[in-house]
Amino acid sequence: MNESENQRSNNNDENLDELRLTVKEAAKYINESPGVIRNWMRELKPHILTIQGENGYHYFDKPAIERLLLIRQLSRDQNYSIKQIEYHFATGGKPVRPEPNAEASDLILKDLKVIKDQLELQKEFNATLVQQLKKQQQHMDTQQQYITESLNKRDEQLLLAFKESQQARQEAATTKEKESEKKGFFSRMFSKD
Repeated sequence: MNESENQRSNNNDENLDELRLTVKEAAKYINESPGVIRNWMRELKPHILTIQGENGYHYFDKPAIERLLLIRQLSRDQNYSIKQIEYHFATGGKPVRPEPNAEASDLILKDLKVIKDQLELQKEFNATLVQQLKKQQQHMDTQQQYITESLNKRDEQLLLAFKESQQARQEAATTKEKESEKKGFFSRMFSKD
């Protein structure tokens, strides 16, 4: 280890009030990568006050390290974006609340109204459909009853016609027998035997 690194290591162990860390050292101190620290410096420059050395490099003192730790906490633990962190610092630490987007709210309301209207139309359609199905069922019941009654009447008429036909045959057979008997009597009387 060279002499400047030894001196910086000693600075880490010394009183934090006299702390002066480079970007790499600050990154190591707060357990982040130097690239992340540089990104925060670029994006949140007004909110991270560093000490600029004669060589033009930025050094982090105790308040700057505390600010980096806070940024790390907001970013990692609370999942704040850079914009949300900037808002947090600009408002003195007010919690970030999503701002209602009027356009999105209006679109959602319009969509909800369309859905509500469609549901109403669907309810009306369903009610009409149920009424039509009831009418159709009544018509089918009426037709079934008519068909059953018609078949019963036809069966009764066929049975009656069959009975009348049977009776007519019996009467015809009886009449034929009687005629045959009459013929038989006269034929015997007038026969030449």
